[in-house]
Amino acid sequence: MKGGALKYSGMLAGLLLVALFAGRGWAHGSGHHHESAEGQEHMQQMQQLKEQIPEEYRVMNRTPVVPDTKSINHGAQLYGRFCAVCHGSDGDGDGQAAATMESAPANFHDLEHSATYGPGEKYWIIGNGSGATGMPGFANELSPQYRWDLVNYIHRLQQGQ
Repeated sequence: MKGGALKYSGMLAGLLLVALFAGRGWAHGSGHHHESAEGQEHMQQMQQLKEQIPEEYRVMNRTPVVPDTKSINHGAQLYGRFCAVCHGSDGDGDGQAAATMESAPANFHDLEHSATYGPGEKYWIIGNGSGATGMPGFANELSPQYRWDLVNYIHRLQQGQ
């Protein structure tokens, strides 16, 4: 009987661990693998968005604006004003509005997720938004220079600096 109780308690502990990790989301705001159904659906949405981005933005593998201190500092200011409410002040995808959103905002420290889009694609998304994820477009509020400053800052966030 003692061995049966031990086996039963071990199974319960295993189930608790499974429930704990399943509840963490594994979606793109969490910074973990994209193995849950929600995470897989989100990655499919990201791929669909990628396919909507015009080719001239998909092939841009660097920004045309030098990522110098001035650009990055300006991008940080813009990020605080336009992005942090959803993406979080540190880019972790945990901003004040994140909990109310159907699709978790990008966690810029999740390098697997961030590698989905290159610099030109990020620029395009900032300007045009994403209907699938609920992100608005900022082309009317942010000039091309300002959007590139944001891309430079986001890249700096991804580098952990």
